[in-house]
Amino acid sequence: MLTGKNAIVTGASRGIGAQIAKTLAKNGAFVIVNYNGSKDKAEEVVAQIKAEGGDAVAVKFSVADFEESQEAVTALIKEYKHIDICIFFTQWSIFA
Repeated sequence: MLTGKNAIVTGASRGIGAQIAKTLAKNGAFVIVNYNGSKDKAEEVVAQIKAEGGDAVAVKFSVADFEESQEAVTALIKEYKHIDICIFFTQWSIFA
């Protein structure tokens, strides 16, 4: 279904973001697993995707930093030629 499509999923190192990344990969997309501070977890998601026959890469950048995000996306487009899907997902914590 998504063969030939490139997807960026932010916050994809865990939780719902990780599941979205895995689902896109299961449907044929190449997935860019974005993380900011959880490199090991992002690499685990990439390993799981590859173990199930998909393809992915982990890339670090903070979506809270516009310039950093812009540079990262520009570099990704240069490397992978196109980005077809962008899932912007952040995980919020509520402190009482």
